[in-house]
Amino acid sequence: MIISLCGFMGSGKSTLGRGLASAYNCRFIDLDDYIEAKWAMSVSTIFAKKGEEWFRNEECESLMEIVEEYNYLNSKAPYTLVLALGGGTVTHAPSAAVVKTRTQCVYLRCPKEVLLERLMKNNSRRPLVAGKSEEEMMAVIEDLMRRRESLYRECAKEVLPVEGKRMGEILRYFSEKYGL
Repeated sequence: MIISLCGFMGSGKSTLGRGLASAYNCRFIDLDDYIEAKWAMSVSTIFAKKGEEWFRNEECESLMEIVEEYNYLNSKAPYTLVLALGGGTVTHAPSAAVVKTRTQCVYLRCPKEVLLERLMKNNSRRPLVAGKSEEEMMAVIEDLMRRRESLYRECAKEVLPVEGKRMGEILRYFSEKYGL
């Protein structure tokens, strides 16, 4: 099975994905890292050079590559793949369709205040908030959350509020829910 993690930037998708892979011997792929390795440049650079539309199309192509590779390898020896999606992956309808139909998607829900705190610590890798002040960043978060919340919920089979939860508690949830 492919467990995909969706949610806003800073919600913990990559951190949790790595934690699940380590704790339960799953394979883990971060979609942004996959694209960065494929193109030998950061997501921020890709956005700057090629634009968001190009990036979303490439993101969908990469998502399909990952799913197809999983299907092939899983037919030989079943395994679980944890896939951390990008914060905007599900805003692209073809990508959202893949997520909905080919993965067990879990939406990591996190309040905007917590997201702001996390993003203030490291926003340089995130093209939509890089170089913004705290007030500007909160405005971006609120705007994007308004536009994305329903998309996250539509793609997800589960909504998991992550605020205030320890990693061990979240790992146990996944173990019990998905038999890891």
